[in-house]
Amino acid sequence: MALTPELKNHFLHLYQMALSDADIGLKELEALYLIGQDRGITREEIDALLLQSGNVDILPPQSVLEKIDCLYDLSLIAWSDGRLDPEERGTLERFCSRFGFEDQNVGPICDYLLDEAFKKTPKEAILLTVSNNL
Repeated sequence: MALTPELKNHFLHLYQMALSDADIGLKELEALYLIGQDRGITREEIDALLLQSGNVDILPPQSVLEKIDCLYDLSLIAWSDGRLDPEERGTLERFCSRFGFEDQNVGPICDYLLDEAFKKTPKEAILLTVSNNL
């Protein structure tokens, strides 16, 4: 799969989450590479993107399902080291707001996605639940 502008943005969002607690751990990098592998992106492509990240405009996803997809991956990165730091929660909330969700919905959306990420719920189940409630 080609590294489209949308995928570039997605991985830059994930990288920002990994940086949010000021300590990129091995588990967070492994989770980032695993998400890339699931999307057909190689470790080398991700590394190259991260090295040039200062030269890329970061844009939010467009559809609700694309936004939830990205937010769920962010939640998985947040939990990848086995703990959720307040900075990671705050970063997820900022992304949720930046993606255009109403302020009163940000907390419940983040709670739901973080709970499901902790349980390692398959993303397809998350997206199906969301699409059934749109």
